[in-house]
Amino acid sequence: MKILVVGAGYIGKNFAEYASQRFTIDTTDSREGWKEKKFENYSAVIFAAGIAHRKQTKENAQSYFAVNRDLAVAVAEKAKHAKVPQFIYLSSMAVFGKKEGEISAHTKPNPRHNDNYGTSKFDAENALTNLQNTDFKVAIIRPPMVYGENCPGKYRQLVKIATYMPLIPCNKNKRSVIYIDNLSEFLCTVISNRASGIFHPQNDEHVSTSDLIVQIRRENGKNTRTFSAGLLLHLCGVIFPPVKTAFSTLYYSKEGEREK
Repeated sequence: MKILVVGAGYIGKNFAEYASQRFTIDTTDSREGWKEKKFENYSAVIFAAGIAHRKQTKENAQSYFAVNRDLAVAVAEKAKHAKVPQFIYLSSMAVFGKKEGEISAHTKPNPRHNDNYGTSKFDAENALTNLQNTDFKVAIIRPPMVYGENCPGKYRQLVKIATYMPLIPCNKNKRSVIYIDNLSEFLCTVISNRASGIFHPQNDEHVSTSDLIVQIRRENGKNTRTFSAGLLLHLCGVIFPPVKTAFSTLYYSKEGEREK
């Protein structure tokens, strides 16, 4: 099977390397390269490009929609015209608009009104779903926080926290996460089965932020002490909101891993 990956970001690069022993993998950039690339004879196109992990402002708002939505739809339309049988879109947990709590099979997407990232991803999902037919399958992947070596985004923020926090609050929250190789393996399964629908892949076990920071420090040869600090953690979250986000509970329930 020949697979085309559009976008050379962290997930796209790691998937191409991971899956190269199983499929014939080609990659192309999401600016001009995809326009020149011939899509015929590919078994699937994965859209792994996107704008994320940057501060959202009024000035850059439109760029989220231009890339995460409009570009994704343009690539999908080209794939459909070239008779590629499957298109895979990497979306996000952000489409639900939740900062904490459980996401189950009954939770409906509802991006926050000021979140251009989540809104642009959800808009793309709707447009791509409308392109689907019996000859053109669309799979939408909504991963939680992805982690792995040199991973950007929220995981990198956790690594920074872990570097400078030998003493951390023992907070038994619950988070969905997925290791980059597990996500790559999941994508391989979606391709092999030519699956369509909406998927919420995650590691088998949910993790607590405290345990994750301890593990990161351990892998870097550092010891960590924990303490119980419910009120202190709440106050820190009021003063510095990213702390509240990092130690909050946000997870996919097991029955909510796939939405048909």
